[in-house]
Amino acid sequence: MFNLPVGVVCTLCNNVVQNANPYDFSGAGVCVDLIGNGQIQTIDLVAYGANDCLSGGVWRQVDANQGWFQLFADAGEQGTFATIFLAEWPTGKPNSISKWWLQDKGSSINYPCLTPPQLLRLNDNSDGTGQTTTVGASNPFGTYAKPAVLNLGDSGMNDRVSAFSYSLIPPVKTVVASVSVDVSSTILPGQTFTETISGTNAADTVLTVTDTVAVGKTVEISNTTTQQYETTATITASVTATAGVPDVASIETTLTASFAVTASASSSQTTTNTSSISLQQAITFTVPPQSTYSGVATISVGEVPPTTVTQNGQFYYSQNLPGSVKQSDGTYLLTAPLTVVIQGEVGSSVKFDVQSKPLH
Repeated sequence: MFNLPVGVVCTLCNNVVQNANPYDFSGAGVCVDLIGNGQIQTIDLVAYGANDCLSGGVWRQVDANQGWFQLFADAGEQGTFATIFLAEWPTGKPNSISKWWLQDKGSSINYPCLTPPQLLRLNDNSDGTGQTTTVGASNPFGTYAKPAVLNLGDSGMNDRVSAFSYSLIPPVKTVVASVSVDVSSTILPGQTFTETISGTNAADTVLTVTDTVAVGKTVEISNTTTQQYETTATITASVTATAGVPDVASIETTLTASFAVTASASSSQTTTNTSSISLQQAITFTVPPQSTYSGVATISVGEVPPTTVTQNGQFYYSQNLPGSVKQSDGTYLLTAPLTVVIQGEVGSSVKFDVQSKPLH
């Protein structure tokens, strides 16, 4: 009996192992996965071939939304099994299970949570060569109602699986619009710096001065994408200069995420990118004739709270994927959300005060 939070998986093992990756069960022997759903569950260890043999285990947080499949030792989803979450493995390359207990023992798979346009390949050899069998998603994105089971004996792969790989069907074209969100960033203590602007206007006419402050100074914004495609987000902040010396405790700014979707076998894992935002900005003011001027520009940096930006992407495929809609040009439109979590620091010039004095 077990009760684990949603997204937590505890894998109990025959042998105690300390592999570099908690999802690598090389040398672990017979394993059984306890997959949390926030409720009390029970599992019959005898039915899964794990009776009187468990000696240790490992638990971790997983992202099931990016697809998973289960490999069973016996036909009909019976016997010892392993649950493989695709978010934990790289795309486009064979992932060997040559030292797992299930190598060359798998007889069936369960895969209702593959998400379009994922393709899963099971390989005969640990390097990805030899005979293969390929399956794709059977349910639309975000749904898992339709069962998807394959007895490997039906495809000539019974007791032959030594590796797996997965990739993404490339779309014919994609349409993803940028999206913006307004956030308020609290200015942190010690995250403010100043620059002094000074000079002389010896002419008999008014002088217009444009000075650039915060040259070469940047702040960084990180964005983490967890989606079907590798995405990049360009984050920009609106920067304003205000005359006078207001009592400012926060920065109001706009973050814009521009999505670019690759059309190759991209990663469906969580990807983090970091964007540097320049604090440099020009300040323009006028100086009376025959006078000196001096001003102080104060640049403040605030911390952006974790902010989620989501935009629907429209992906057009030549194949009829689950949940797609046929278009007049013969392609199939699949609409899926792209989600970016943005956090980090953002800067803005929030104070500027300039004063002038006559030369005589």
